[in-house]
Amino acid sequence: MSLIESLKSQENFTKIEMKIANYTLNNLGKISRMTIKEYAIAAKVSEASVVRFCKQLGIKGFRDFKLELNQELTLKENKIGFNIVQKEHADKLSMRDIFFNTLELDRQAVEQLLNTLDLKNVESTVAAILKSHTVVTYGAGASAMVAEDLTHKFTKLGIKVFFNRDFHYMLSLVLNMQPGDVFIAISTTGETQEILELVELAKEKGAIIVAVTTLQKSTLARKALIPLYTPMLEEYFRVANMATRISQLVVVDTLYMSLYEELGDQIIDRFYELRDSVNRFRR
Repeated sequence: MSLIESLKSQENFTKIEMKIANYTLNNLGKISRMTIKEYAIAAKVSEASVVRFCKQLGIKGFRDFKLELNQELTLKENKIGFNIVQKEHADKLSMRDIFFNTLELDRQAVEQLLNTLDLKNVESTVAAILKSHTVVTYGAGASAMVAEDLTHKFTKLGIKVFFNRDFHYMLSLVLNMQPGDVFIAISTTGETQEILELVELAKEKGAIIVAVTTLQKSTLARKALIPLYTPMLEEYFRVANMATRISQLVVVDTLYMSLYEELGDQIIDRFYELRDSVNRFRR
């Protein structure tokens, strides 16, 4: 039985548990952005009651409760019905069909971030980056393009950020990290071996681990101090990580704009200088 089905059935629930379940079912879209304190106040119960409620459902705590709930919501809302490998009919798709299927996939990749991305974790990531000496990021395969985009954007802000597709070179970068530095791991599955090896080394160096990964119980999600979850939209077969890449890039852009808001007064002159330098090459 799914979590939402359990909330609806309310089997063997006490009055307080029924109260919590009913509040949850009536506010599914809000809970992902709530702390346990905010949730308890809104449901008009104690925080201890929330913890007991989670354990009654066989869930370790409120964070895991939000994780499971958001994952179910994301999969429930994924009604595209478009599978690039297993189409519902044998006919060749028209260019119009391909175009609109792609638009729908990308639209859901952005919209469903509302159910998965915890903005408090974004704020924590920005605060950690601003305090750090160095930011190191890594992604393999399609996620490498996202890591490159992050590196390009952060460099514009004057942040010392490093990325390289060569795993051995990345080992050198991570081994030179200092306590308080930030390692941003980008992985769709959260199980990529190179990512996990670098995360372990970065943790040994005292780095803060930020994970940009899909909403599932992965090894990377467990190892990260700050998870930035993206929706699971390519459940059956991933071709070029299309939807996942879009949602990962939105996370990067959100970090970039948040950092710009914090650093704007300090770097605005540099932005004008960069624009003028680029314009010289366009003549």
